[in-house]
Amino acid sequence: MADQQQHKPGGHYSGNNPIPTISQFIENLDKDKRERDRKLDEQKKPKAQVSNQRGSEATPHVEDKSGQAGTRKTVTDPTTGHDVEIEDVSKDFMKAVKDPQLSVPNANLGKDTPIKTDASQSNPEYKHNQDITAPPDPIAEGTTSDVPIHGEKTNILFHPTPSVSYEPMFASLENRATGLCIGVFLAIVILGKMFGGSLKGLIPTAMCIVSGIWLWMKEVIRSGREVEWSSEQSRGETAVANLLPESVEWMNHFLEIVWGLLNPEMFASVSDTLEDVMQASVPGVIENVRVAEINQGNNPIRILSLRALPDSHVKELKESIHKENKKNKDPQEAAADEEGGDYYNIEISFAYHAKPSSGNDASSKARNMHMELVFYLGIKGLFGVPLPIFVELQGLVGTVRMRLQMTPEPPFAKNLTITLMGLPQVTAGCVPLIQRGPNLLNLPLITNFVNYAIGAAASMYVAPKSISIDLKAMLQGDDIQKDVLALGVMWIRIHRAVGLSKQDKRGSKGGGSDPYITLSFSKYGKPMYCTRVITDDLNPIWEETAALLVTPELIKADEQLSVELWDSDRNTADDIVGKVELSMQKMIQHPGKMYPQVSKLSGMEADSEMPGKLHWEVGYFGKPQFRHALRTDGKDRNLPDALKDKKELQDDKGTLNTEHDDAVSHTPPDPLWPSGVCSIIVHQIVNLELENIKGTEGKRKGREYEPAKEAGENTEEESKKLPTSYCTILYNDQLVYRTRAKAVSSKPIFNAGTERFMRDWRSGIVTVTVRDSRYRQHDPILGVVPLRLSDILQTSSQVTRWYPLDGGIGFGRVRISLLFRSIETRLPPNMLGWDVGTFEFTSQRILALDYHSHAKLKLRTGGSVGSISKTQCRATDEGDGMFWDIAKKDGKNNVRLPVKFRYRSPVVFEFHTAGKRSAVAYAILWLHTLVDNTQIEIDIPIWTTKNGARLTQNYITEENTRAKETPGLEDLTEIGRLVFLCKFKAGTDEDHEQFVVDSDTRETFETWEACRDEGVRTRTVNKELPPKVQELHDQSLTEGRDVLRDADPEERKKWLSKDGQDWSGAFGHDPKAYMDSRGRKRAEPGADNPVHDPVVPSDDDDNIEADYNSDSDSDSDDLGIQDGTNVSNAKNMDGQTNGTSDSAAAEDAGMTNGNGTGSSKRDSAIKERATKKAEKRHQRGLMQWKPMRNAAFAKDEAIFAMKKAKRKVTGGLSGREPGVETETGT
Repeated sequence: MADQQQHKPGGHYSGNNPIPTISQFIENLDKDKRERDRKLDEQKKPKAQVSNQRGSEATPHVEDKSGQAGTRKTVTDPTTGHDVEIEDVSKDFMKAVKDPQLSVPNANLGKDTPIKTDASQSNPEYKHNQDITAPPDPIAEGTTSDVPIHGEKTNILFHPTPSVSYEPMFASLENRATGLCIGVFLAIVILGKMFGGSLKGLIPTAMCIVSGIWLWMKEVIRSGREVEWSSEQSRGETAVANLLPESVEWMNHFLEIVWGLLNPEMFASVSDTLEDVMQASVPGVIENVRVAEINQGNNPIRILSLRALPDSHVKELKESIHKENKKNKDPQEAAADEEGGDYYNIEISFAYHAKPSSGNDASSKARNMHMELVFYLGIKGLFGVPLPIFVELQGLVGTVRMRLQMTPEPPFAKNLTITLMGLPQVTAGCVPLIQRGPNLLNLPLITNFVNYAIGAAASMYVAPKSISIDLKAMLQGDDIQKDVLALGVMWIRIHRAVGLSKQDKRGSKGGGSDPYITLSFSKYGKPMYCTRVITDDLNPIWEETAALLVTPELIKADEQLSVELWDSDRNTADDIVGKVELSMQKMIQHPGKMYPQVSKLSGMEADSEMPGKLHWEVGYFGKPQFRHALRTDGKDRNLPDALKDKKELQDDKGTLNTEHDDAVSHTPPDPLWPSGVCSIIVHQIVNLELENIKGTEGKRKGREYEPAKEAGENTEEESKKLPTSYCTILYNDQLVYRTRAKAVSSKPIFNAGTERFMRDWRSGIVTVTVRDSRYRQHDPILGVVPLRLSDILQTSSQVTRWYPLDGGIGFGRVRISLLFRSIETRLPPNMLGWDVGTFEFTSQRILALDYHSHAKLKLRTGGSVGSISKTQCRATDEGDGMFWDIAKKDGKNNVRLPVKFRYRSPVVFEFHTAGKRSAVAYAILWLHTLVDNTQIEIDIPIWTTKNGARLTQNYITEENTRAKETPGLEDLTEIGRLVFLCKFKAGTDEDHEQFVVDSDTRETFETWEACRDEGVRTRTVNKELPPKVQELHDQSLTEGRDVLRDADPEERKKWLSKDGQDWSGAFGHDPKAYMDSRGRKRAEPGADNPVHDPVVPSDDDDNIEADYNSDSDSDSDDLGIQDGTNVSNAKNMDGQTNGTSDSAAAEDAGMTNGNGTGSSKRDSAIKERATKKAEKRHQRGLMQWKPMRNAAFAKDEAIFAMKKAKRKVTGGLSGREPGVETETGT
């Protein structure tokens, strides 16, 4: 091991730093054994001589008389509450400093003693003898001697452990059990053969019996070691009770208190290293392995001894720190870190042993240090069947040296560097996560693999290697975030691409590729946004927008925004068509404006080009300052006036060190800037437990006056009755984040969260769902916490509170922090809505003017379809067209289309007539033009074309049809107008159940159902502004401090209007219309009129004024763009004369009412179905039995698998869409 190179733990692996394997680890274990044995023999001789000297220098102990005479008195100790004697210190006390001595029992020095401690004594006798033979005074006469201290400071355990060592018995038991196993095996085989048995049956039988004997023996030894360790722990606790000053038990007692409070994520780097080692060492029968969870339990490590070290003893550690700083930091920063403060060095010997458990199940063992592994049994690279394994750390002994950097600024500690002085002795036990059966993992083959893997991972931290921890950040104590991590938002608008290369052999005219675009960061690589796929088109028009958060890490890493164009393939890997990159460092220097771009596509190779151009816009928008006019007292408005001033009832605001921190805690989000970044952090859950779903157990006879079930707070921290919990986070009913699971605990600590762009905080809802992770069952909901931003952020932009869990099968309280920071951009009302919602008609007729065929209407949008029968189609009385009667009768004609991705989806109307297989005409309504929950009159063209797919997939309106006239839509003809009233209802409702196709979508819909049933969510999400915020905002308009007071009337009107300002450009306009022939911006998109034709812009500059004020930051070259050019009328729609019917306004909580008994029947059916689903969700009725839950899980998984296979064969093409974020990535 000594010849291994130094590498940073957790660093990247390479040819010079390969992943350590178990085979290499075993080869190096005894390489230096002979040399180590020789050094140990040499060390024994001087130690024996020192022992003899100490015995000769020992003098009988004399009671300490260093206190001033007459000052001794009895007082109450304020720390313990007990009486204690104290006295003033005299100058004689300095003798203990000049001539330090240790008080050692005579029994340890080989001297005669009237009283001594012995391992065979009972605990009360042992405790009494220890108390009178060890400091502090008084001490029994003749039992203790004072020994001078020579050399370095030492820690000595003066009393033998009150226990018997079972190690010889364990060794003998293992040897005899081995012989017994051999004898039993031979006896069964030989005797069975003599009596006519077959070897094919005898050998397996013998192996099973022998394995059972061997496993029984190993369990006996393990239990014995647990009892032995318990006696050592008892010795330590006795030492604490007897106030032994030389003992380190004070530290062990402290560790016992704080151990369970540590965040398990501190061990994440250890689990990652272990996973790498095991992955590199698994045999061929294991396809994969991963560390699913790691937790320290509540049984702490024990400190055996510690000593301070001078700098001369930690030379290797200092050199390791210097090399790592030189490699990873700026020279000036590294020098400042190494010189800016003093250092404290300490060596600690430690040990750990698992506590005895009440059973072999995982929940009873979770009190000890443990982790959960998942082995995928199968063939590497082909398939793997998951086998979850619970690994319990049974023993650990080692020595560690730590170097602590001290600084003059609080909390006075900065970096802590840790290195292991040799490989620790590690013993782990494995338990399969099954309810019944023997623990086959105790067989040597499997247990040794896990132990060697842990040893190989530990070798990554053995000197001269080390690991550093930022202790200052850990000790700050304030876990309330005062600002989001993001510096701002990068707003990207993708218009279209032209002239793309043909990627497929097949394809229609103007087609031959299935393009889509991903937005990512060039070094990170993971897609952050993905457009829809437009099939068979070389000139696609997307008109999609995306907001990417810009964090300091991206800027420091000099990340490039990578816009990549791909060709989607069903059965093979997607092909790259081209890309464009943009320097984020340069982009953030030009905030507050959109920059139109027409970029030539570049290839993946250096200095390469690809056919085609991308028309897009990009802009960076930062965070505005808080308006002082909106400042509040920061108190909870929901409290009664008599309680508002009580400090203990106020929200925890943490430490307010700066003006910004104070503004965040006392200023609500600004109505002027409704869009921004929303951050949520789930800190921890307390008193978490499962509800008793089986009811009262046992007979009531003799227990008539006992409570029917347990009540009150949970008293256990670890128990098999507790859940293995994890949290999911939904932003506006979209699943965006999932935490790691925390094994069976009533106090799981997560400290995990995410931040995302939110279009409008006034309607935003963040939902936290706590679930119980289970195998071969759906993970049940323990509770939900819906957080409506307008309700919570009434007096501040940040709130940290405890919320009760409700709506599930669990109890508990969860601590959550919510923070919103606005972004300096105002979007128009139609862009401030939800992605999830429902399209519904509010008129009683759909009118087709100038269209005279009886047709069936088929409606479709992203993932949902609907239809209106041809029997409902009639000619208008005026004879100017047709209409479809959609008045709701007997619960019918309730055409509603649930939508999942509103801002990239249209509602497509297909006209089908008799004798035609395909649609004869189309009408398209893009949903991003609608304002949430607002009725709007729609008048759109009805088109005919042979290429219906190209018409419906591209963003084509009557304003921009010229952009797609050629090629492929030359025959596009308007034949009528489609007129109706409609609205987009924001939020999830019952119709969204059809989107349930996998576990994620099932859990998302189930969360909404739980919120609805608890009465905390309705079927419609409305935009609300807190009354106090509205009042402050109205007052601010007349105050001198406000920016709008001195603004001109037009500017003020623009800010106060509901229309807003669209920083993202003008929809349907080509970016080229705002640029000159040299690619420079000559007009502001969305604010100025375009300088060219907005649909088909020209290449000349004839219409551009010479005196246009084009500042320097309008030049695209300053943005760091790298593309292929620089790599080197609604008449009678309701059947009434006055237009709008009364039914359009008749709604209840988001559900459009019908009339007559049919609607009542439908509502009753919905309520009945919701009741049954709630019963299932709370595991009532048949669901209280585990086999029924297993069957329901198997049924749903089979349905999901069939849907997945169907989408694979018949579904549409998909892009590289980002998944759900977790603590370890997506």
